[in-house]
Amino acid sequence: MDFSTTLLREKFIIREMDVSADTTRTPMTAVSNRVFIPLIDHTGQTIETFVVRGQTMHGALRMAVKILQTFEREGPILARPVKYDFADVWEKINVDHEAIYNPDRWVAIYSKGRVVYAEGMHHPFLDVIEKCDVQNKGGSYDASLELAESAFEQMGKKVAITHDSSIGMVMTIKKDKARCGLILRNPNKRTTFNFTAEVTDEAINIGQSITVAAAFLESIQLCFRFGMINEKLRVGVIDSFSYESRNGESARKRLEFLKAEISAYENRYDVRYRVEKPDFGLIVQDAENFAKKLYKSGQLVKS
Repeated sequence: MDFSTTLLREKFIIREMDVSADTTRTPMTAVSNRVFIPLIDHTGQTIETFVVRGQTMHGALRMAVKILQTFEREGPILARPVKYDFADVWEKINVDHEAIYNPDRWVAIYSKGRVVYAEGMHHPFLDVIEKCDVQNKGGSYDASLELAESAFEQMGKKVAITHDSSIGMVMTIKKDKARCGLILRNPNKRTTFNFTAEVTDEAINIGQSITVAAAFLESIQLCFRFGMINEKLRVGVIDSFSYESRNGESARKRLEFLKAEISAYENRYDVRYRVEKPDFGLIVQDAENFAKKLYKSGQLVKS
């Protein structure tokens, strides 16, 4: 079965246009990571579609994987006599590190513009844009934004909505090959790389391929956080007993698990990287150097 999807980093800014309103009012901002998941049967027919939005790219991708896997095992999801337990799956996705050190995590899952599961605090505008996108029936996102503006106007609010998006991941999978491009932006630099996985004696596992993409995205994020914390410890901005220091140690342990997840994928398939495989140790060093610059400029101080 061929499969392709894209993960987008999105930001919506909603500004009130009513001249009688307080002109100093801060615009509403809604941000999320969005991945579209078509569920396709063996004949190539799309049976169901889902949109997963999340606070983190890796969280959204892992939830998407679980949706794909339950469909492969048991078929269509929403029409089952026993409801699929999205809540239990989301809890299992959030391993100890994420559960302890990311209290702001959230996920929202949509089908045909309707929320089928949500956990944590996501911006309500995201529900509006998903409904409008379904009404738009595959048209451009600009048209969906116009529908959203009309929806606000019908509720008595005239608004202007601007939208900015960038690609976080693009994946295309055929029976014998997976291609994935990943882009991650942090305050220090932008990291871009691609990997391909090929196989001769079995079909490429879609879920494992997306999971490895999530592992890379999370690993790069953890490396940056770990490096920043290392430098804070070195210069005495935080102490070794602090919450942030414990966060750094937990991130290091989580990183080791993710490395093993990536290695298992490399052992199963012929995996090639372009330009090159991310050097996690180098990313940690880059983050430490970035923190040093902040410290020297006076932007990194004891709280």
